[in-house]
Amino acid sequence: MARHSFDDEKYLQLFISGSEDAFDAIFKRYYEGLLQFTKVLLPYPTDEAEDVVAEMFCTLWHSRRQIAISTTLSAYLYVSVRNRVFDYYRKRKTMFNLTEDVLVETPGEDHQQPDHQLMYKDVTIQIQQLITQLPPQMQLVFKMHRYEGFSYDEIADLLNISLNSVKTHMFRALKILKTAYPILPIC
Repeated sequence: MARHSFDDEKYLQLFISGSEDAFDAIFKRYYEGLLQFTKVLLPYPTDEAEDVVAEMFCTLWHSRRQIAISTTLSAYLYVSVRNRVFDYYRKRKTMFNLTEDVLVETPGEDHQQPDHQLMYKDVTIQIQQLITQLPPQMQLVFKMHRYEGFSYDEIADLLNISLNSVKTHMFRALKILKTAYPILPIC
């Protein structure tokens, strides 16, 4: 099914009325994009991304008669997944913890001196701790841009915020990090 020929409103109305075919079409249309989006939001490893997206679709099916979508279907689905990811973090009461795997596998480890490896790990831990202290939305924007390589425009679209909000979050995050850890590079 071509992207431009998909009629969200038509499929949404059929879905709300109980059409499994419409549900399948919506699922096929949005699943991959929602999964990639969820993988960006969850810490590595992202084994739970599939569960988050599947649970969202399951809840969507069971509550289809009560759905009140004031935006587009796409925006509704992405916000639903984002909210489930935020619930995931609330339940665990941690945001973007650095795992042992990351600390063990430093870039170029075979060629570094042991003291350089320890310094790298220490600086990495300190920077990660600073990042976890950022407000959640700012932290999310920062990680999406710096770690996942999303452009400001892509982040604005995915999070349904303005481009200026993305720029403001990045500016403030960098300012906070630079102030808290003065030896960080500007870029």
